[in-house]
Amino acid sequence: MGRSFLKYGLLLGDLVLIVAGFRVVYWLRFALLGFVAVEARTTFASYWPIIVLALGTWILLFLTLHLDSFSILGWDFPLAVSRLLTGLATLTIALLAGSYVAKAYYSRLALIFFPPVLGVFLVGNRLAYQALVKRLKQYGVGLRRVAIVGQSDLARELGRRVLEHKELNYELVGYIFPSLNRNHAQEQAANLETGTSEEMARALAGRKIDELIFTTPIRRDTGVLEFVAYCQKQGIQVKLIPEYYDLHTRQIESFSIDGIPIFELRETSFDHFTRLLKAITDYPIAVALFILFSPLIVAIGVALGVLGMDRIIGRERRVGLRGRPFLMYRFNVRAAETSQPATARGTKARFCRFLHRYSLSELPQLWNVLKGDMSIVGPRPETPERVRHYSEWHMRRLQVKPGITGLAQVRGLRGLDSSDEKTKQDLEYVATFSPVLDLILIVATFGTLLRRGKSRLPASDNTSLPPLREGFTRI
Repeated sequence: MGRSFLKYGLLLGDLVLIVAGFRVVYWLRFALLGFVAVEARTTFASYWPIIVLALGTWILLFLTLHLDSFSILGWDFPLAVSRLLTGLATLTIALLAGSYVAKAYYSRLALIFFPPVLGVFLVGNRLAYQALVKRLKQYGVGLRRVAIVGQSDLARELGRRVLEHKELNYELVGYIFPSLNRNHAQEQAANLETGTSEEMARALAGRKIDELIFTTPIRRDTGVLEFVAYCQKQGIQVKLIPEYYDLHTRQIESFSIDGIPIFELRETSFDHFTRLLKAITDYPIAVALFILFSPLIVAIGVALGVLGMDRIIGRERRVGLRGRPFLMYRFNVRAAETSQPATARGTKARFCRFLHRYSLSELPQLWNVLKGDMSIVGPRPETPERVRHYSEWHMRRLQVKPGITGLAQVRGLRGLDSSDEKTKQDLEYVATFSPVLDLILIVATFGTLLRRGKSRLPASDNTSLPPLREGFTRI
């Protein structure tokens, strides 16, 4: 039972639940609330056109928004939930637009009931899906045993991500350490018969390895190509992370000349249209959020004033688009932790830690968005001192306006985490930008902040990587 089968099984369940959702809201509208459908246009059969529209729209959303990637574990949980909410909101808009264009009568109350009812059904379907996958994994159904070739940080990073993403249905068996010197590698082999490439491939097949992932380049002069061929002959899938992995944040296009593959690395950046599109989406959202959070901003300012703050909002020098400096606003939390009187310092420090933990100290940056210095979503701005030590690779994150939140922040990275890891996440955002992604990240940010109250999200530094399992084998 492969992943594709489970994926489309989940989609089929969604489609059945959409029909069931319409049936439930029809019952709520016309039966539970005492409204009797006496006209032909108010019978359930009259809802089939909009049901068909909902089914077609959901198939497109399911495939484009990757709505099958829903896990209650791992740091991508907020992203998964926000994708589902975004898909549900888009579906609702499509249904309202469709009913308006068709000039067909559908109960407004029923359409209001539909999103929350369907949302409950969809979450329930995914929880059942997770339970089924977990149950099947206990019996080895749908579980793929994978071994990673390599002993670098990249190999350990891949191993960590395989362990985190339970929805991949991978079981990490171990690591294989390649060596440029084949004889030297065979001398150091352990727990696995050494010998020819064919014998080693058979040994891996004997351990029921389904996939072999190379994190190191495959060279013709090392015998690894022969080993790969024998692995494929044994039914082991061989996958390769390219040498230009660190350039994955560029757009890659491929073509061939008489069968010779050529990869073109295109610089990832925002063109004028993309910048205009982002500005068009930024300002309405910033205005809405500013109005929504104005009472909270005022309340925090008053609280800091009561606690003895002389300067409630501080200005910090940061580097923005194309390296231009600007003044970023935030509540003066650091000053509040050390300000006098000493008798209030305990309460003040606890309050400031609360603001920092939930990033409420960043709310004044909505004004930076309205001024045009920042965006809602984008790389977090850093100090000139830190930017001064940027490499050319790090400088790419300055191609877009800095943001209040971003992909790195949703995945749990904060100011003290590795600049390299944050830059990877930021450039991934630049390469995959869309207004829908911005909406997903905004919704996911609220989930990330709520989770901070329960536990600290894992940071992506090397100290959190799983140890290499010495003694598995060398090739």
